[in-house]
Amino acid sequence: MGMRVTRGAVLLLLAWPAAKLFPAPGDRGSGSQAKTVVADEHRERLLAAGKILFVDRCAKCHAERGDKPLKSGLPLNQRELSEEEIARAVSGRLKNAPDEDKRAVVLYISSLMKRK
Repeated sequence: MGMRVTRGAVLLLLAWPAAKLFPAPGDRGSGSQAKTVVADEHRERLLAAGKILFVDRCAKCHAERGDKPLKSGLPLNQRELSEEEIARAVSGRLKNAPDEDKRAVVLYISSLMKRK
């Protein structure tokens, strides 16, 4: 049984700073502030991976920023979709993609939404 490595997983690994992979001895974060920094870094890596996957798989119809008008109506970034609606659509379109890739694309699409 071999291990399958996806493009998204490779991108996430490449985006992870070497200092986080190999911290200096005695280098520890300060409680919740360190957790927030790690969470922010994780979100930024997911967002970057999501953009790459979206551009590769979805931009043909939606454009890189989701602003291309569609035959079915408004551009993607003007549809005011909830994260749950986006996740359902992404799961349908990227059926065979790993969950991490789907989460990354959902995060990227969510970042494109124009909120009122």
